[in-house]
Amino acid sequence: MAKQKKKSRAGEINFYKAMTVLGFVLAGVLIYMFLGSAPRLSQHDFHVDTDPAGKCLTCHMAQDKNTPIMPHRPMEDCVFCHKPQ
Repeated sequence: MAKQKKKSRAGEINFYKAMTVLGFVLAGVLIYMFLGSAPRLSQHDFHVDTDPAGKCLTCHMAQDKNTPIMPHRPMEDCVFCHKPQ
């Protein structure tokens, strides 16, 4: 019987390494885009970036006609996602 040649797997390993790097880059881009998707705070006297989230909730959870509702769960602070203009 003839001996079987060992198949080189170097090309296969490089392919998986490249796909892993591509996956990490794609995940990083998606996370960056998600964090940058929050709308900016409008320029008003009552939008102060150092205020606690509780002060923001008093307006955005009330039934006021001029204040938009907050369409997500309360967070520790607002400026982590919403940057002032």
